[in-house]
Amino acid sequence: MRGSWTPLGSTARYARGHLSLREDVWQLPDGTERVYPVLAVGVTVGVLPFIDDGHVLMIGQFRHLPRALSWELPGGGAHTGEAPIAAAQRELREEGGYRAAELTLLGRFWPSSAYLDEVAYCYVARGLTADPLPADDDEFIERRIVPVADAVRMALRDEITESVSKMTLLHYAARGLSS
Repeated sequence: MRGSWTPLGSTARYARGHLSLREDVWQLPDGTERVYPVLAVGVTVGVLPFIDDGHVLMIGQFRHLPRALSWELPGGGAHTGEAPIAAAQRELREEGGYRAAELTLLGRFWPSSAYLDEVAYCYVARGLTADPLPADDDEFIERRIVPVADAVRMALRDEITESVSKMTLLHYAARGLSS
């Protein structure tokens, strides 16, 4: 490949809540310029919370895009300037009602690196104690404790379709950490 990718500029086009849309202009290796739309989301986290050695907490909440209840792990977006591990602890408290004594990073990934700037951090939480924070005002959460093997099977069978939850569970299982 001759040349390199060179950023030329960025223009904000729309913002609402935690999301914004911008257009990034790049010079491509062949010298042409291209505009790429980017949905700016930022850092998100997923937490696999162990109630005991064999059981994890899952949450169910209605998601408007699939128009259905979605079974997921606690998680969500980091606030501006909030470290991923702090966001994981806060989301676990808001959605799961627990604080973790230990949060272990499994890994991170880009859910869609073409048009979404979101970077997802996957954690395992252990040593849980009840310490809830209020959920967001649009969250109506159902909680369920399930065997970790069942949660992994749900991800493999596409019963869990939310990407951060699915990747966290499958990353955990691939490391051979599941019981």
